[in-house]
Amino acid sequence: MVDTIVVGIEGTEPSRVALRWSIERAATTGAEVVLVHVVDDEWASVSARIREGMAADAGRLLEREAEYARSLAAGVTVGTRLLHGDVMDELIAASRTASVIAVGTHKTGFIHGKVFGSRSLVLAAAAHSPVAIIPQPSQRGARGVVVGVDASDAGRTAVRFAASEAARLHQTVTFVRASDAPGQADEHAEVQRRRDEYLAENAKALLSEAMVIARSVATGADIRLRHIRRPAAEALLDAAASAALLVVGSSRREPEADSALGSVSHDVLINLTVPTIVVHGSGQPAHSELRGLAAGISV
Repeated sequence: MVDTIVVGIEGTEPSRVALRWSIERAATTGAEVVLVHVVDDEWASVSARIREGMAADAGRLLEREAEYARSLAAGVTVGTRLLHGDVMDELIAASRTASVIAVGTHKTGFIHGKVFGSRSLVLAAAAHSPVAIIPQPSQRGARGVVVGVDASDAGRTAVRFAASEAARLHQTVTFVRASDAPGQADEHAEVQRRRDEYLAENAKALLSEAMVIARSVATGADIRLRHIRRPAAEALLDAAASAALLVVGSSRREPEADSALGSVSHDVLINLTVPTIVVHGSGQPAHSELRGLAAGISV
């Protein structure tokens, strides 16, 4: 079965950045690319004439972008889908048949991202497939895959995904465990020492387990391990500053809370500067069936 990369098309430069990223990925994975444009019916409800005009414009847009996509890589199969309805609802539905759904964004930084980037946040939270959010401009010449490591099922899914991507790209994958537990100004030195020891041991165990998981899906992957004593989103963004890809896991805590991102993935997405893929897990804590194996691997 051929993988499908779905790309949200708007006729803007950010969506072209996402399109180029998707075509490049498809060229190395054998995936097909489907360009999706959604005509928002809210604006077409005034009259049938307006609705027909919008559909005609959208059809021409898709044809133009498909022609551009095919010019980038002749060997990649490119299809189009014109949808009608609520933009986010339709993209979320389209993600059901996707291996990855990609969208572009030109909004980075906390203030702009929080105000203007809410659509990509909603898609990242609620999509059925991994979601790739590609910033403008997307770095050229960047190398390496960075992934956050934690004890959740989503974290383990992110590790597997990142290891597979790194193997596909023939690049290094860096596992980052962030921990941030600042002490009080008058805290006793012994308390601080014990906390630091605990954080170091916890990071060692999680990174070791992540290595075992990665080796199970990408035997020859070039793996680096980092424990960073900073808030998680800051640590991931800094570690990925010159990377080709950042992968973050986001747990779905309850079935009815699919539209809520975890705080770390939320903060990463509203500050992202590199292509970032959000993958999901069940939200349940990771079991430690690999702990015994991981204990034998030095960090």
